[in-house]
Amino acid sequence: MTANAPCDPAAHRPPDLQARLDAAWAAKGPEYAPRTRLKDAEGRAKYVNRLILEPSPYLIQHAHNPVDWRPWGEDAQASARERGLPIFLSVGYATCHWCHVMEEESFDDEGVAALLNAHFVPVKLDREQRPDIDRVYIAATQLQQGHAGWPNSVWLMPDGRPFHTGTYFPKPQFTAVLQAVADAWADPGRRSEIEGGAARLTAAIRRLQSPRPASAPPPGPGRFNAAVARLADMHNDTQGGFSRSQQFPQEGFLLFLLDQWRRTGDEAALKMAVAALDAIACGGIHDHLGGGFHRYTVDPNWRTPHFEKMLYNQGQLARAFIEGWEATGDPVYARAAKRVFAYVARDMTDPDGAFHSAEDADSLDARGELEEGAFYVLGPEDARAALAETHPGEADFAVETLGLAESPTIEAGPVIHLRPGSGADYDRLDSVLEALRLWRDRRPRPLRDDKVIAGWNGLMIRALAEGAVAFGVPAYADRAAKAGEALWRRLWTGNRLLRLWAGGAALEDGLLEDYVWFGLGCLALFEADGRAVWRDRAAALAKAALDRFDDGAGRLRAAAADGPVGPVYDNADEATPAGESSAVEFLFRAAGVTRDPALRARAEDLRAALSASMTANPLLRPEGLIGSRIVDDGPSTLRRILADGAVRAHLTPSDGRRPAELRLKIAEGWHVNAAEPGPDWLVGARLEGADTVWPKGRAATPGFCRDAIRVYDGDLALALTGVAGPVTLRLQACSDAVCLDPVVATFRLPSRTGARKS
Repeated sequence: MTANAPCDPAAHRPPDLQARLDAAWAAKGPEYAPRTRLKDAEGRAKYVNRLILEPSPYLIQHAHNPVDWRPWGEDAQASARERGLPIFLSVGYATCHWCHVMEEESFDDEGVAALLNAHFVPVKLDREQRPDIDRVYIAATQLQQGHAGWPNSVWLMPDGRPFHTGTYFPKPQFTAVLQAVADAWADPGRRSEIEGGAARLTAAIRRLQSPRPASAPPPGPGRFNAAVARLADMHNDTQGGFSRSQQFPQEGFLLFLLDQWRRTGDEAALKMAVAALDAIACGGIHDHLGGGFHRYTVDPNWRTPHFEKMLYNQGQLARAFIEGWEATGDPVYARAAKRVFAYVARDMTDPDGAFHSAEDADSLDARGELEEGAFYVLGPEDARAALAETHPGEADFAVETLGLAESPTIEAGPVIHLRPGSGADYDRLDSVLEALRLWRDRRPRPLRDDKVIAGWNGLMIRALAEGAVAFGVPAYADRAAKAGEALWRRLWTGNRLLRLWAGGAALEDGLLEDYVWFGLGCLALFEADGRAVWRDRAAALAKAALDRFDDGAGRLRAAAADGPVGPVYDNADEATPAGESSAVEFLFRAAGVTRDPALRARAEDLRAALSASMTANPLLRPEGLIGSRIVDDGPSTLRRILADGAVRAHLTPSDGRRPAELRLKIAEGWHVNAAEPGPDWLVGARLEGADTVWPKGRAATPGFCRDAIRVYDGDLALALTGVAGPVTLRLQACSDAVCLDPVVATFRLPSRTGARKS
């Protein structure tokens, strides 16, 4: 299976290792297609390396490079020490376009491989498998180069300390850098310079990773307002979003702005969120045929996406659109969220119900070559051919509405997009889009990374469960529950969580983010279906997270074990929230439903430990800002768990035909009263800010129910009229043995003025 060549690592391998590699290759079966252009006379891949033994789809992509790759681990460092060579570390992920480009240009090139194999110990790392390790080396590249991304190319001392960094290198530049580093390493005088550089870069990483001051007062209203003002400075007033070049969804900013509006009525915050949601819903970043969203666009008008689709974007954007719909009543937002759910159910769900990680940007074009966006682009002639049989009269409508007659912005062809504010006829359009989707599905699909990552699944579970309540669709909660059961069965060991499922096995210790995001998904399921098992699992995850990640000084580490240069912390929210930022909300809400004061105290301590950084630069932790407010005032959404889980409340906005409604689901063995004033305020239930008629036809004075109503183990639905602003619910939940502390919950109904762009 291997051919001897100057770069062929098989010539130097122990026979038993080569036999293992050959056996692993043979075990892939006849359907396995090695990803390489280097073939022998019989059309078989010329090379195989240690990555054939790995479960990661990204690592397997490189298993037939002539580079003698090793996976990340002690074995690679031991080899570097024994041979007296530096490590070349390449970090990426399975659906990374520029990772593919560098592979094709350099790693699948025998000349480049000969350099790497002779002068370095080459190591591959899947950043999604070990984001804690990736975080350290991304920090190194950011510090040294001023920017970072994937593929991340890092040269390391044998002990793992970085001394030179970069990202994507074109082949000529990469070859030159490899030779220069090899020459410097071989020169004793220059080797000492390399050692000094590694020491300085490592010290800088340690300073960056070190915990901030352990305690500070929580951020106050001024810091939240400052965050909104800073976002206003960044805001693209013409095209929406927070950039004038590449556009990322920035879900953390959107969720923070929507939270700010719900709590304060800040119309400026809502307008910025709406502008971005409008642009995302209409732009090419939205897969208008299949549903779901690409990771970002390369232009400021949201038209030309980088086509990979990540599960974490689907979960976070679905939540942003749900909350956008609740804030505005705009049906386009509800449609966008529901299309995410349809896409994930159809294309990103495994037979057990868990969710896959990503789909690639690249796919085979008509020539059989990998091309970015080939699966997604659609020319006018494609649309006419696709609609000829099922919708022959709709071709002109489709071409015009979907922007297919406009000049393409990429070589592959036109990207479907809508014009914001055009008022598309979705009843008519959706039938056309489905016909086009079915036609498109005949094309070769992009590679799907079928890893199941605990934390990313948690983000999607939370979105589905929240969508089930918001839209009144129990099937979404059923899908979320099926995924949650699959994760619990595969990845929970009884006292700890593993990070991912790949190649038929559970792998890697879970990180803080895995515990927290899965825990928040469990809490959302408890909110959706009231089953105690989800509350109990959330509590188990919270306690296990504190046991594993508490650093003893107020902070939570990102990983239980130290990284290559010391403890690893998440110091900012990025494409996904930092685990610590999400943990503030998670611990506080878990405390509320379990009545565990220790969890609440730990949430408050963590908030205090993060408060200095949130006050200094609030946009570093938008998720942390939301969590901080939850600690002070509780959640702000229209969906709440109240009274330690005894009551679940959901305020549904008016749809124009029916009035708004407050729905209370009361747990078995509990009731709420509506009578008997207490020493300070009504012990029972009271509604302020709206008129209502309570059950059984009992009339009540506006905002105040005087009749003695005890509602047991069931649902209470109150129609609301005369809503002029925030609606405040005050209630006390009681069992036959105890009454809990009174609860106050304030809801802000959709804004129909000032939020829409003109």
